[in-house]
Amino acid sequence: MPTITLQRKIFVKAIVTEDFKNSFAQQLESYKAELNANIDKIKTEESRLLLSGSLNSSDTINYRSKLSKEREQQELAKKEIEDKSKEIQALEIGSIYPYLQLDSLVEVKEGDNLFEKLNAGEVTIRDGVVIAIRS
Repeated sequence: MPTITLQRKIFVKAIVTEDFKNSFAQQLESYKAELNANIDKIKTEESRLLLSGSLNSSDTINYRSKLSKEREQQELAKKEIEDKSKEIQALEIGSIYPYLQLDSLVEVKEGDNLFEKLNAGEVTIRDGVVIAIRS
């Protein structure tokens, strides 16, 4: 019987605990530090361009514009992480938090109900340990 493998989404939900909140906050702080380092590099490059004295060439102007856009994107991502950190700290212990989304493969064969097969699966975890799977 012919089969085909298709992709579907799996939602991972976490039961909020103090360990979860602390671990997630540490991850976010790590991302934030990485973004800060990227922003500093961009600012350094922008300063280097200003000091080089060749501000009039179109290549330099385009490069400065590109650097400015990159810095704005990094700063926006940093703000999103700061907002997410506040959100995580406000979570109530025992509540369910939609932690992440993964892709999964499912095999479909003739006679299967496609809609049932492609329905998003769900995994519930507590402190990284799987406690429930719904497919």
